[in-house]
Amino acid sequence: MNDLRYRNVIHHFILEQLRKGKGITLKVSGRSMRPLIEEGDVIHVEKCDPTALSIGDIITFKKNEVYLTHRVLWVRKRDNGIILITKGDNEIDVDPLVSPDEIVGKAVAIKRANRTRHLDTFHLRIINRISGILFLMETIFILFYRFEVAKIIPSRTYVHATFKPSLLYRRLRKRGLNFATRIIM
Repeated sequence: MNDLRYRNVIHHFILEQLRKGKGITLKVSGRSMRPLIEEGDVIHVEKCDPTALSIGDIITFKKNEVYLTHRVLWVRKRDNGIILITKGDNEIDVDPLVSPDEIVGKAVAIKRANRTRHLDTFHLRIINRISGILFLMETIFILFYRFEVAKIIPSRTYVHATFKPSLLYRRLRKRGLNFATRIIM
């Protein structure tokens, strides 16, 4: 019970700092964004407007009481807001859909040892955008592979994903990713 209370206090403090216009610094504990962000790196996160996010941006969001820092693969704008598809660079599966309420902020700098990389420089914005598109295409390719293998060999355990590939495929196709599906096929 106390652990949950401390988590809520920390989350409230983080949101309060971002509301005041101050950035927060978080130490990374995981390998989902390797090689760009290694375990032990320190990232600087600043408040962002969720509608201004684009493919390739690296965001921090809270999902199931855990803070995740992953790359945005797809932004879907709707009348009532936006929905994001995110994925760690070193992960195979995409994350569950991210709503604007779950977004903590956008990573603007990565510090490793004595070197700081600012992600808002022109060349890194271009590299991040290209990386986002490539990771999106990789994800679609993996989903197609799983989908096709599931048709041929339905009993294989590695074929089944936690996020149904056929459902994601239909959603992406409905939302205008026909160009990516044609490129891969």
